This record gives sequence, C-alpha cells and structure tokens, in this order.
Amino acid sequence: MKKINIKRILPFFCALLAFSTCKVESDSIFTMFDDVKVTFHNHSQYAIVEDAVVNDGDSVHIYFTITSAHEDMMAIVVDSTNGTGTYSQREILTTESERRSYSGVRKFKMQRDGKMTFRFYAKNDKNVYIGDGYTSITVDGAPSYTLFADRKLYAPVEGEDSPSFLSFSTGQTYSYNEAAAFSDQIDFGIDTIFDNRPQYSTFLVYNLYALTVDEYPVPYYDVSGWTKRETKFSAPITASNAYTTFTRTLVSSSRIGEQASNQAINREQTDGIQYTQGLAAASMMYFQTPEGKYGAMYVNQATRDQQGRHYVSVDIKIQK
Repeated sequence: MKKINIKRILPFFCALLAFSTCKVESDSIFTMFDDVKVTFHNHSQYAIVEDAVVNDGDSVHIYFTITSAHEDMMAIVVDSTNGTGTYSQREILTTESERRSYSGVRKFKMQRDGKMTFRFYAKNDKNVYIGDGYTSITVDGAPSYTLFADRKLYAPVEGEDSPSFLSFSTGQTYSYNEAAAFSDQIDFGIDTIFDNRPQYSTFLVYNLYALTVDEYPVPYYDVSGWTKRETKFSAPITASNAYTTFTRTLVSSSRIGEQASNQAINREQTDGIQYTQGLAAASMMYFQTPEGKYGAMYVNQATRDQQGRHYVSVDIKIQK
C-alpha cells in the first residue's frame, strides 16, 4: 500500500483552509452597508415616500432621514439622475449632533417629462461611501409634450408630388395632392430657392411659410380654396447650442412655454437667401399654433434621398 507524504500535501490543506476562512469572513455587497438606513416621511401635501408619477409643474417634496448605527456620517450626498443620464450631486456636511442621524428635504418643481431618481447616501471621515440604505426614490414626470422625430419635407418640384406640408397637431406630412383634404390641419409648407452667392449657386435654401402669407411662394400650387391656419413662427435660431437647447432644455410643456415666450413669434414665413439661413441644418425655431400651443422645431439636416430628391429632416416638440 502506497504511503501518503504528509509534508507534500500539508501546504495544500493550509491554502485550502485559508481560502475557506477568507470566504466565510468576507462581506457580501448586499449586507456590508447594512449600518445605514434611509427613511422617507410624509410631512407635507407635496411629499412622496415612494416612487410616484407627477404632472408637469407639480411641486415635489422628499423628506428623508438617514441614520448610521456604528459609524459617524461626516457628509450626506443627495444624488439625482434623470432619464438622459444627466446627474447632479449636492454634498451636505453634518454637524457633530448629526453624525448618526440626519434629516433633510429636497424640494423642487417638476419640469421635465420622464424619470428622475434620487439617492441619499453617507460618507465617513475618510470620505468613503458607507451606505444608502439600499433604497432610492423615483419621480416620473407624466408626458406633457409630443415629440415628432425625423419628419421629412421635400423640396417642391413642378410635376412631382412629394410631401412638402406638415401638421404640428398630428406630425403628419402631406404632398400637395394629399394636403387639400387636410388643409385645416396644415401648419406650414416649404419652398426652395438657390443660394444667391455665385460660389454657392447650386446650394438649395429651404424656407417655410404658413398658408396665410400674402404672396404664395410656390406658383404652381393653388391653395386658394384651402383652410388657412394662422400659425406663427420665430426667426430661425442658429446658435451653436440649438441642439442642446432642443434636447436638454425643452424637456416639458412648461419649459417649452417658458423658452418660447421669450421669443418674438410673429412671422408667417422665413426669408433665407443663403443656404445657412431659413431652415438650415442645426437651426431651430419656435412656433405657436392658432390653439395657443407652443412648440419648437429643430432641423437635423438638408440632404437628398436615394432617388436624388432634396429634403430637410426636422424634429418637433409641441405642448399637449
């Protein structure tokens, strides 16, 4: 019978024993921050104590208490993240009497559609995270505006019938032959001219017009019998932050209304004569419908499709 060499296998058993000991003593990520607890309180008519859906313009109060059983909390962090991934943090330094229990409140007016998630966590004297009670609270802004993305409007061409009219209320585009039956919904059409500069003479300039214009810009379209909606527009905005404004600022009906009311919305048409004017790529404009709804339109690009037809692509946001 073969003898076992104790000296050879002893290191193996020692290593196995050490591994087992470490495994038993190591903390689980799901329990290692149990010392910290977070509680929400119903201290006002606007308070929420769990995930909630609210309307645009509603006041929201989040009353909270965060406690630590065994370690001093030197700072409390209020962390918020919205649906676009944008986040903000506010750090509150505690006083000596608040090191084991801190109470506070986060108050704000909801002015964005979609979700915002709030976490309340503590840090110790080494500025190290020590827990958030494994909880958070999410505020969901109910839809208050409508987004119509990538609406294509084609340059009018005599003898062709591509969509060159648009309704803000439905987001639908119409060709001339289609639009007659829906003229009470049509907010604008587009027309094109060539850039007036010799070096850019092959570049198209896109302009829009409401059907209420005194002089109709597309001579081969007869709209004399159509219903004329009195939609008004601002001048085009070509600032470098137009896209950021459209995507990050105009995030609710109230925000659209606030921004639009700062503009002069009194135009029936644009009058660009160079391709960087009018409905130029990366520009934006505000509008107001006859019903009083504000909105904004961002121009994604001016290009051609696979059939060689010229068009502009626009995104639209309009109050519900």
